[in-house]
Amino acid sequence: MSISSLNRASSFQPSSSLSQLKPAAASAQGVAGASAQQPRNDLRRMLMTDSFEAGPSRPGGASGGGFETQLSQLVSQLSQLVKMLQTQSPAGLGQGAAPASSAAAPAHPTYNSDAGPGFGPPSAGSTEPAPANAPWLAKNNVGSPYNSNMQLIDESQKGQFKYTNTFTNKTNEPQTITLWNKTGENGNPNDGQNFDKSTPKTFTLQPGQSQVVAFDSNTSVAWAASKDGTAKPGANSGQTWGEATFANSGTGWSGFDTSQIAPAGHNGKMSITNEATGKTVTEANAWQTEKDDPALHDVGVPAGPLNLRTEIG
Repeated sequence: MSISSLNRASSFQPSSSLSQLKPAAASAQGVAGASAQQPRNDLRRMLMTDSFEAGPSRPGGASGGGFETQLSQLVSQLSQLVKMLQTQSPAGLGQGAAPASSAAAPAHPTYNSDAGPGFGPPSAGSTEPAPANAPWLAKNNVGSPYNSNMQLIDESQKGQFKYTNTFTNKTNEPQTITLWNKTGENGNPNDGQNFDKSTPKTFTLQPGQSQVVAFDSNTSVAWAASKDGTAKPGANSGQTWGEATFANSGTGWSGFDTSQIAPAGHNGKMSITNEATGKTVTEANAWQTEKDDPALHDVGVPAGPLNLRTEIG
């Protein structure tokens, strides 16, 4: 089921130094040499200093060095410290921290792709031409490392990327999307669908929820949806597939289709739409049998941006 018309950590450093906080009272001189072992950080020294180290209090307890007074000053200074940390902590700490999201820096090397930021470098051999009579044997780009040619992004980031697909769950049940590269993790064409050998990307959409996925150039992918998330090797052949190629390295063209080649019968409703043109393919005009001519069901898109919308159900 290929598109045959296409050749295919941040350290925490508050801005105010903790060394500005002074101990409530000077420590009495201890055993000779002990001062050299005291920690340099004043706050840490304050917390590690026992009350008797501050010396005896004056009669009547009126001395500023008395235990109660020192304790009160210490509590006050600690309260000030807590307030300072709450207001000056960097992003990612404290109550005002933003949750982790797809905007976080990728955990792999990236390169300057014309398709957008954050993709892993193209995989080895991805631009080698496929045999003229077997375009489905193209390796295409799967990223380095594998699957780094695909990114789950926020809707607000969509404009940064050239090739996207927005998946939307139109059913009243959760739907798990299983998305895989056509080329397998072992480098073999059309081996990505064998999930015991290759790792797909998966994400679950609640009813009415959407997720945007961005793709690098020369990427060829397929996907299926299941309400229980149990996609496994061979299981997707009994489901409706979606397929897309983005900026084929040989032709520059893109394309998309749905497919229902399923010996066990057809199931799952899916439509894929080109947001720019409105052209839509559905299960109604999908490949129905292995004898169908894919060229009659693929939608070819000339070189340039392509934003798809896939609706499940």
